[in-house]
Amino acid sequence: MAKQPVTKGIEKTTSIKKEEKFIKIPAIDELRQVCSVRAMELYGKKFPEIVEARMDRELDMIDEQGTADFYLSARELSISARKQTIPLCFRGPITGSLVSFLAQIAYINPLPPHYLCHHCHYVDFDSEDVKKFAGMSGSDMPDKKCPVCGADLDKMGFDIPFETFLGFKGNKEPDIDLNFSSEYQNKAHKYTEVIFGAGQTFKAGTIETVADKTAYGYAKHYFEDNGITKRSCEIERVSSGCIGVRRSTGQHPGGIVVLPNGEDINTFTPVQHPANKDTDIVTTHFDYHKIDANLLKLDILGHDDP
Repeated sequence: MAKQPVTKGIEKTTSIKKEEKFIKIPAIDELRQVCSVRAMELYGKKFPEIVEARMDRELDMIDEQGTADFYLSARELSISARKQTIPLCFRGPITGSLVSFLAQIAYINPLPPHYLCHHCHYVDFDSEDVKKFAGMSGSDMPDKKCPVCGADLDKMGFDIPFETFLGFKGNKEPDIDLNFSSEYQNKAHKYTEVIFGAGQTFKAGTIETVADKTAYGYAKHYFEDNGITKRSCEIERVSSGCIGVRRSTGQHPGGIVVLPNGEDINTFTPVQHPANKDTDIVTTHFDYHKIDANLLKLDILGHDDP
């Protein structure tokens, strides 16, 4: 089973003032509450068993992983963008998560196709008209009126298994790619400081290494510059020793590393300032993939299409 990122100290909490005391709600409890409230808004106070079972199964896996704070952080960023009418889209396996849909992170409802009335909460998962679209998109179902109140029914569901997101055993690390319009990406990066606190977030660093063709060019030019004639097989042998050698550092296009409260970033990785002296961005000096089992990373990407 993959190691999980350190979450102690960064778990997002909600404080409730009661008799002048503040009670902290664990992240998983807050996430359960968020999902339950949204499920009731969509499906009514007594929402269908298929909704409850899927939601509870996902939340139990998330609780076991200890990554509820990850979902709440993504929710904060998503809702912040929507309030400011900032274009935002998602891609990848997150579309297989009902929790992400109910937490208003993603837009896709992964449940099986069904009709839903947003007025009286009438829902239909079982009629013959619906079953014909099993494994397909609910949006392709024919238009239909609510048999209870006569309103136009919403056509919901894309029938996407949760396993596409966290694996058959629910032990994959969650991967949520938030794609903001390029003009808002830097603001979204900055907003992570509001969520986690100043000095707790860093740009994810990358290490660039010598590729195969570049290494071959190094070896070939060395022999040519020194007037030495070598067969191609010898050039390949020498160049093989150069492949993978570190040559420079860079930044992940949208990765933000989150440091747990009370920890020193140098415990996990050195940090550096980029060559651009006009920016206050601080970047991790280790390749993120070397420390991804220990620290949380949010992917806040820029995307021109939105």
